[in-house]
Amino acid sequence: MARGLVISDLHLFSIRSIGERHLHDLRDTLSKVDVIVLNGDTFDFRWSHHPDEESSINAALEWLRNFVAAYPQADVHFVVGNHDCLAAFTSRLDELDANLPSFHWHETILRLGGNLFVHGDCAHGPMDADGLDRYRSIWKHDRQRHSLLARVYIISDRLGLTWLVHRGHFTRRKTLTRLTWYLDRAFPEWGKDTRDCYFGHTHFPLQNVEWEGVRFHNTGSAIAGSPFAPAEFLVTSTTPIETQVPGDAPDRPLGPP
Repeated sequence: MARGLVISDLHLFSIRSIGERHLHDLRDTLSKVDVIVLNGDTFDFRWSHHPDEESSINAALEWLRNFVAAYPQADVHFVVGNHDCLAAFTSRLDELDANLPSFHWHETILRLGGNLFVHGDCAHGPMDADGLDRYRSIWKHDRQRHSLLARVYIISDRLGLTWLVHRGHFTRRKTLTRLTWYLDRAFPEWGKDTRDCYFGHTHFPLQNVEWEGVRFHNTGSAIAGSPFAPAEFLVTSTTPIETQVPGDAPDRPLGPP
């Protein structure tokens, strides 16, 4: 039985992030697991402190190379989130995948045995696979924001305004209803062999929440002031199960979960 650790929403490069501090504290655990899943928003290109997009992308690729080298015993799976789905970045991940045997990247979803990993931005609103693609199309061609706006964001965090909005938008019921609604349409067979589903995006940790026969876990975030909750998991095989989004699925009317 292999051991794994899943982490999401590090938001590295954002001045709001204390992700590197958390990773430093996790070094012993990371050096002992067989699988590491970086489950979306590992990097934050919108709010990056680097001077421009190219610098941010090069820094992210170098960070991934160093991270894989630091934990050679583990397979590292990189699941894309909305803050790091930048097209100019993901277009270079295949090369990284080819040159680093233990590195693997996944655009929307990863399945390892009975464990399913999805970033969770599909729960931002009611959406199917096409809806997620439309939502991400904005982020794929996003532009880096000015550092002054980032500091305004920090003030909002300290005043509690950011978390107030999140609490209203991501109640447990709303989040899990939207998440399962998306999965039912994008991957109709997802629940058949899934026992545990791990996601991020909302920044609100969950642990062992039973919903429609599946245990759900949210791993929090490394934004300062937010709970950070990496989760360990067990898997009998470290080989991903192939999961595809149906490319020719007709548009479906979006309900109001």
